[in-house]
Amino acid sequence: MRAILKEENLLTVDEALKKFISSLPPSLPDTEEVDLLSSLGRISAEDVFSPLDIPPFSRSTVDGYAVISDETPGEFRVIDKVSIGEGKQVKLNRGEAIEIDTGAIIPSGATAVVKVEETVRDGNKVKVAKRLRFGENIGWVGSDIPKGMLILRKGERITPEKIALLSSVGINKVRVYRKLKIYIIATGDELVKPGEKLTTGKIYESNTYYLASRLTMLGYEVIGNVLVPDNKEKISEELSRGLEKADAVILTGGTSAGEKDYVHEVIKEQGTIIVHGIKFKPGKPTILAKVKEKPVFGLPGNIVSTIMISEQIVEKYLALMSGSEAEVQITIEAVAMSRITADKKRFTYVPVFLFKKGNDFYALSVPFDSYMIGTFALADGYVGLNPGEEVEEGGKVKVYVRRIDPGPIYIGEEEPTLMAKLPSAFRRLPLGTFAALKALKYGVGDIIVVSDLLDNNNSEGDRTLERNIMEIGEGDVIGYWDWVGMSKLVENPAVKLRYPSSALNFLGKAKIFVPHTILNQGKVVAKEKLKIFLRNTEVRKYLIT
Repeated sequence: MRAILKEENLLTVDEALKKFISSLPPSLPDTEEVDLLSSLGRISAEDVFSPLDIPPFSRSTVDGYAVISDETPGEFRVIDKVSIGEGKQVKLNRGEAIEIDTGAIIPSGATAVVKVEETVRDGNKVKVAKRLRFGENIGWVGSDIPKGMLILRKGERITPEKIALLSSVGINKVRVYRKLKIYIIATGDELVKPGEKLTTGKIYESNTYYLASRLTMLGYEVIGNVLVPDNKEKISEELSRGLEKADAVILTGGTSAGEKDYVHEVIKEQGTIIVHGIKFKPGKPTILAKVKEKPVFGLPGNIVSTIMISEQIVEKYLALMSGSEAEVQITIEAVAMSRITADKKRFTYVPVFLFKKGNDFYALSVPFDSYMIGTFALADGYVGLNPGEEVEEGGKVKVYVRRIDPGPIYIGEEEPTLMAKLPSAFRRLPLGTFAALKALKYGVGDIIVVSDLLDNNNSEGDRTLERNIMEIGEGDVIGYWDWVGMSKLVENPAVKLRYPSSALNFLGKAKIFVPHTILNQGKVVAKEKLKIFLRNTEVRKYLIT
């Protein structure tokens, strides 16, 4: 029986997908724990937090000599050497220097490292001609990722970068969702397999090859890939076999109004058709059905239609079934939310966070050093720039995308009492007021937290939170990235941190400034008001107080 699809009755792609999801809500598969290397491409079934700081100890970022910064310039007596990988505990006193490798642990008492090429060595003496700042050429403990930071979200696909990050914090097993099993059936008397002789009236079958390779690449297990003629009984037998073995079945061909288009008849006999026909070219005669409480997709036989409908509907539904959301592997053009610059001498990759508003993308670059695997892994993509190239704010830039995350976003000052209220679906970008003001300017983000110490616009938020700024310790002063509100409290700090929580690593070693909501010790030296902008009414429920 022919299936006549009237244009006035057809749904859009979005409407069809929503109706199908409503009629057959995707159910998640079981979970299993796998070795880290076996987790590539799998979907995380739980949130994972860093059990330690990255770096786990303060380390040298250059080959050179560890010294006490306030004694430079000067001549020093070389008393020892610390090589990478050594756990040697050496105490550095005034007038002394310790030779050190890139990546080696900073000796006790040392506050800077001078590059070897900027020194003159004479026996056990080394001369340093320049003034070194406190912390120069040192990668401080926790400066990349602080202990307790969310590094892998439930529902996130595990990439090589995430495996590097997980291994760098000592994690060797991950809980993931079981791979979905997919059964693919191609129908058509005109089809022959590649490699066989092509006779008159026949064409090579390509739909199953595309679907099997694409779905395998996306992390699914294709357990059936069969070709059947336009025979109703054989199609019915193969559909039943697929439903017994797999979590979902995909058929191609036989969904339209031809006399031999039996797929819609077979599906009706075994289950229920939820959608037949969509307002989409190519791909009009698409079928979305429920058979034995499992999803069955009937795709048009045209290969382009198969590709388009697979991307627009099938992959999105399967992603929900797998515990993830559909990923898009593309290169996009985005608006630079801040100035992006390359190294003057080298081709540079700059990690960026991506935001979407309407049909436009916005890219926020962040300061980055080559040892920061956490920053690189958590970013959404990267920009490639030629030596000396600059992109001004507001300019267009090409972004190599590793993911586009549609989840709600928290961006701005790090405030644990706010962030603790948010579910794991939230992206947390505690990058400071600079980033928050850019989010306000370009109209992106859902919860935006601005410090009045850096906000010159006197704007009012939907909520406010006041916190005391505590001064703790003595000696060299630890300050903050210019993006952070508290950076206004410290002029010419010895070290600039990205996250206030990282300052706790300097307790007893230097003078630090932290909000009382992170550590309520020391003396109050300032007041800070956080202005909280709720750009999405749905997020208000998380910040009731």
